[in-house]
Amino acid sequence: MEKKCPTCQGTINEKGHLCVPVEKNDEKCDWCGSLIPNARHLCSAKVKELSYICNSCGRTAVDADHLCHPEKIQ
Repeated sequence: MEKKCPTCQGTINEKGHLCVPVEKNDEKCDWCGSLIPNARHLCSAKVKELSYICNSCGRTAVDADHLCHPEKIQ
C-alpha cells in the first residue's frame, strides 16, 4: 500500500521526504561525516550539492524523490 504525505498528499517512499522525513538513529552525514541530529540536516558541504527545489513548498534537496513537486535548480 502506498503511503501518502499528510502535508502535500504526495507518495512517500521508504526514505520519506522533506515533509515527512524518516528518522534513522546514529546515521552519519555522507558529506560532513557527523552524526545527523535530525532528518533535515544541512551541512555546508551538502548545501553545495543541492540540486532541486520544491515548486510547492520551496524546500531544497539533493534528490528529487525527497520533494513533493521537484524542479531542477538551474
